[in-house]
Amino acid sequence: MPRGSLRIAMVGLRAPWGVDGGVEATIAAMAPRLAAAGHEVTVYCRTRYNPHGSGVRDGVRLVDVDTVYGRASEAFVHTLLAAPRAALRHDIVHLHAAGPALFAPLPRALGRRVVVTLHGEDWERAKWGPVARGVLRAGAEVGGRAAHHVITVSGALAEWAARFGPKVTHVPNGVDSHEPAPWDGSAFPGLQAGRYHLFLGRLVPEKGLDLLVAAARLHAGEPIVVTGGASHTDRWATELRRTAPANVVFTGSRHGAEKRMLLSHARTFVAPSRTEGMPLAVLEAMAAGLPVLASGIPAIAEVLAGTGTVVADAPGAWAAALAAAEAERPDGERGRARVLAEYSWARAVDAHLGVYRELP
Repeated sequence: MPRGSLRIAMVGLRAPWGVDGGVEATIAAMAPRLAAAGHEVTVYCRTRYNPHGSGVRDGVRLVDVDTVYGRASEAFVHTLLAAPRAALRHDIVHLHAAGPALFAPLPRALGRRVVVTLHGEDWERAKWGPVARGVLRAGAEVGGRAAHHVITVSGALAEWAARFGPKVTHVPNGVDSHEPAPWDGSAFPGLQAGRYHLFLGRLVPEKGLDLLVAAARLHAGEPIVVTGGASHTDRWATELRRTAPANVVFTGSRHGAEKRMLLSHARTFVAPSRTEGMPLAVLEAMAAGLPVLASGIPAIAEVLAGTGTVVADAPGAWAAALAAAEAERPDGERGRARVLAEYSWARAVDAHLGVYRELP
């Protein structure tokens, strides 16, 4: 390894490529950039979700570690198995999300430097029951106190994490510039370019998809395209699809050119979330120049900074906002300029390296 290089292990996600999710997308963007800067980066994946298997991709070493699969268990069991293994050969063990943070004391006890990133208030997510929420909050607390440093992806999270003292740094995620893709109607039969509203994200209750479905019943206008897969919420997502009206179109997960195509030709981007850590999908939509209709939660308001349209948490309000956007499309250029100026992966990488190098 070159002099000054770091050996960094990332633990806590499913896999950086081939899986929907904010943590996964963040590491898929960050890890290759850290590797390109001359550091040895290893990502510990849950075997079922890693389509590439153990090996090297984009300069990043992927290591599969199996787990007990299930909504409540897999992140905890995977981290319990992967974190000590990561500590055996890396200088820094970087744990991602509140659940995996519970195991921060393990690599620290083995003499490794430990960083925890909180990607959201996971204990507030609707898919978890009371016991799971308590464990997730405890994970954030234990990890925050055991880690040498805590990173948060939003200012609101940084305020919550301030209880851990001066070792908290707010590092916003970045966004790549948007590469437009030409419209190909055969990829999405029945849709017309410029005449649909786009939702992009996981099909989970906290994303507010029930509001969009209810709004679609009130406003029989242009379709709402819902792009993304379920995450341990298959039963909930199946019921949502079953009860949705015909003007809600579910495409499943889409990546690469198809995802860029949807972003390139939507009328608006809709984000009715009730809780978020750092809304990467909103950043991507803004980078594509899409007008954003969104809830007013702090994490989204921080990103929009007045460049989008805030919609109240009610079906009627969303129906009215969709109708207004169809009558006169809002401007998205201010949002594009803002995110390209303020949200940079290069800046995020530099901030992470700054944290790593200041560790005791």
